[in-house]
Amino acid sequence: MKYFGTDGIRDRVTGPLLDQKFVFRLGRAVGRWMRQSPASASYHVAIGRDTRSSGGYLFLSLARGLDAEKIKIFDAGVCPTPAVATTVRDLNLNMGIVITASHNPATDNGIKLFGPSGFKLREEQEEEIEAILDSIPEASSEDFEFTPAVRYYEARRHYLDHYEDILPDGALMGIRIVLDCSNGATYRTSGELLGRFGAQVIPFGCEPTGDNINADVGSENPQVISKATVELNAHLGISHDGDGDRVILCDHLGRVIDGDAVLAILGNGWAARNELPGMAVVATIMSNLGLDKCLADAGVRLERVGVGDRQVFYAMQKAGYVLGGEASGHFIAMNHLPTGDGLLAALLVLREMMKSEKTLADLASIFSPFPQLKKNLNVKQKLPLEEQTALQNALNSLNGRLGQRGRILLRYSGTEPKIRLLAEAEDPDLATNTMEELESLVHTHLPVTQSTPL
Repeated sequence: MKYFGTDGIRDRVTGPLLDQKFVFRLGRAVGRWMRQSPASASYHVAIGRDTRSSGGYLFLSLARGLDAEKIKIFDAGVCPTPAVATTVRDLNLNMGIVITASHNPATDNGIKLFGPSGFKLREEQEEEIEAILDSIPEASSEDFEFTPAVRYYEARRHYLDHYEDILPDGALMGIRIVLDCSNGATYRTSGELLGRFGAQVIPFGCEPTGDNINADVGSENPQVISKATVELNAHLGISHDGDGDRVILCDHLGRVIDGDAVLAILGNGWAARNELPGMAVVATIMSNLGLDKCLADAGVRLERVGVGDRQVFYAMQKAGYVLGGEASGHFIAMNHLPTGDGLLAALLVLREMMKSEKTLADLASIFSPFPQLKKNLNVKQKLPLEEQTALQNALNSLNGRLGQRGRILLRYSGTEPKIRLLAEAEDPDLATNTMEELESLVHTHLPVTQSTPL
């Protein structure tokens, strides 16, 4: 697509996709797209944002474009992405919009779109919006001289109210939790709810300034909670990304518990209590082969889809499954919310700890990941991989030699000029040798410039 990537539109704050005139036109395009459906006499949208200082002008530009198309706007304020999805469902709105660049630095921002019922839009729907956007003329100076009509909605408070029944009152009394909110959208939500359940919360990354979101904190920096959990004698650590739709955990020993381990914990627990319809979990092609084995031992099937929690959601919806997620920390518990929610995932893991009377370390011990190596390579051009016959033949040969002992994965980044390499095998030496061969193949057959550390 021309503007949308794997998870909405994203760019540097100074980039062309976040220019206020472009964002105004995007608002108009979204409004016109909404009005193509004669579903109601009036059309409503909720807009939330994370803590980036650029969120204010982007909100105003979007709101002006939507208002120009006679769309009624609810301002959800600074709140996690899943709070906007919840607002769409609670108020029966036509759409939700979140201004965020997730785990990216404050110099970036972006825009995510949700349809009715809080579902992320399908790719074909985003393509329709792109076509409308290209038909809209450049904004004039007059378009920025008015203030759009906006109603404020306490999305944050109503979002937390939805999760008050997940745990019993006082369930976390005596539990010490290190909480890293990445100086992002969860800084006034996760700690509050964990405190309601009685937890002693030790906050990190809860002092946003507008330009420090994800700066050496958050789910991209799990060493923060890992170190603090051990030093402060906490029971576990919880780390969010900038907009709160994902989470990374660590146990009391400081060991990081990634998304695959969480899926293993929840999948096993739910299956044992007959709470897993279809006895299946949905994950992406990035999940570790160890997850397949762990779930299979519990009689649970793992189904894989492409990268992105949107892909996970639509596969779950089609099959009627209730649990899915990504190794990066996105989780969808369909019986609660149809989009990724880091706080919800953390609460569900805490519930497993309460029900089993086990520590997080004990629960996570069921999952033994295969050794896995990842590498990013910068490319001058994204040549279609499926058209590179020699490369495909070499990859097929490598896969054939690995058999059931491992796997490889090659894919382009959806937002950057990079190709992502993954090698996974049953032992470290085989994983290392496989990555070396994979990297050599990519250098031979694709226009690579340099490698980028993950």
